[in-house]
Amino acid sequence: KCILIIYIIDYWRLKIMKYFITAIAIISFNIYSDDHKGLPKPSDCKGSPANYYVAKLIEGGTIEGWLNATKMHEAYYKDRGFDVEVVPSIQYLPNEEDGGPSEEIFRLSTHVVHKSLPEQERWWDWNQNTRTESDVKARDAFVAEYDKNNEVTARRYLCILSN
Repeated sequence: KCILIIYIIDYWRLKIMKYFITAIAIISFNIYSDDHKGLPKPSDCKGSPANYYVAKLIEGGTIEGWLNATKMHEAYYKDRGFDVEVVPSIQYLPNEEDGGPSEEIFRLSTHVVHKSLPEQERWWDWNQNTRTESDVKARDAFVAEYDKNNEVTARRYLCILSN
């Protein structure tokens, strides 16, 4: 009987301990899950907002064609009075030997950087309310040039912070 009572007490003590640990874990996760609430939102960008496109070169596509698309893209903004810089870059994976860049292109990146949040908002307003059919054709031209050379694999919104 004594061994049975000890066994029952141990069983319930372990059960209570299990629930206690679970409750502590849930409380801890809830406390720490709010830590993201103080992080800045895109609308709080204190720097240059940017669209970031990652793409891969497609069969028949060339770096020269992609670079031409980035030049057309930037000219599209500049010709319409917007202070936007289109910055192309090439991604390389690290090589296994020394961690330096491998010789093979991994991805292409295009940063479309607006000078400021108000400048980007001015662009959005123009794009929604003022854009003409001629503007749409010019946009379609640089998009077609991109499409001949690369396929977008990811798109992100960035805030490039000011120091």
